[in-house]
Amino acid sequence: MNISIFILVFLLIIHVIRFIFYAKVYIVYSMGLGPILLMGLIVFLILYLYLKG
Repeated sequence: MNISIFILVFLLIIHVIRFIFYAKVYIVYSMGLGPILLMGLIVFLILYLYLKG
């Protein structure tokens, strides 16, 4: 397994945990798409590197 894929998966897991933990704060203070776009970008990078490698 490529180390960069492992790091991206690790970051995604941490971000998802943070998102769940701070869900109420996110809903109140950032109604924008920031967290969703960040998770989408990480997922895209994982898929890109996985398919490329």
